[in-house]
Amino acid sequence: MRLSRRTFLQGSAACALLPASASAQSGTARIYVGFPAGGTLDIIARRIAEKIRSTYTDPVIVEGRIGAGGRIAIEATKTAAPDGLSIVLSPSSPIVIFPHVYRKLSYDPVADLAPVTPVCSNAQAFTVGPGVPDSVRNLAQFVDWARKNKTFYATPAAGSIMHFQGMVFSNKAGLDMTHAPYRGMAPIIPDLLSGTMATSMAVMGDVLPHIADRKLRPLAVTSAQRSRFLPDVPTFAELGYGEVTGIDWYGLFVPAKTPVPVIDKLREATHAAMKDPSFGEALTQMGFDTYALSSTELAARIKSETEYWGPIAKASGFIIDG
Repeated sequence: MRLSRRTFLQGSAACALLPASASAQSGTARIYVGFPAGGTLDIIARRIAEKIRSTYTDPVIVEGRIGAGGRIAIEATKTAAPDGLSIVLSPSSPIVIFPHVYRKLSYDPVADLAPVTPVCSNAQAFTVGPGVPDSVRNLAQFVDWARKNKTFYATPAAGSIMHFQGMVFSNKAGLDMTHAPYRGMAPIIPDLLSGTMATSMAVMGDVLPHIADRKLRPLAVTSAQRSRFLPDVPTFAELGYGEVTGIDWYGLFVPAKTPVPVIDKLREATHAAMKDPSFGEALTQMGFDTYALSSTELAARIKSETEYWGPIAKASGFIIDG
């Protein structure tokens, strides 16, 4: 049975009323989320909060610090006390791509944040809706159509991995697609469904229900291999666009100078929560895979991806002053 977002949130709220056991920390922990309520990042943060409240601290609440492509939530974490009670759940883009595209970024992902662990990962799905003719059923047909029709592609934020994946695809295919940045995936979906927005390099979990209902059409995915969620949809690499490959991940971070034992407790509590079958099932139903690393391994991945995206961002000439 598919778990609806409403049921998911109601279940999280109900669990918050249960008595808690002894906590590793003392005080109220806040998980900051930089994108709107109801989106996948918010829902996943609420599930983490529910699962670690008895093993890490009680209570653990989710607090929206929405806007600026997730930067506001990171800034709130950067300036918080390094006591393990201020946590941010961030997509990878504000960590590994934003340093290359913001002329005046208000935080340094390496100097101002301490990595705890990634929680989940997902590929992106290049998706079209009724704004694209129904006859367009594969990527080659889309390219033919888009060469004759100036179009837009939506992503959750300017400077995100989806932004650059769409840009690279557009360039390689010889298209004139204009990027349309939104504040998260939640407001993109209605525009896709109505045809106001033609297409999106979309967070897969957000479009899966509408793909299942045949209201949206996925044309390609960004994973190296076909996604288990859309096994009939080819990868960009299969279709000749090997440069449009890469996954996004969501990771937990705390302020720099947070004591290592506190980081370890948070990571251990999170990894234990991720082993709960209900957690993995909930992620699966949203189109995500669980993804756990040590703090050291996450730091190494951040370094590698930051180096990878640097030349791509520089070659694009895309810079944000604000």
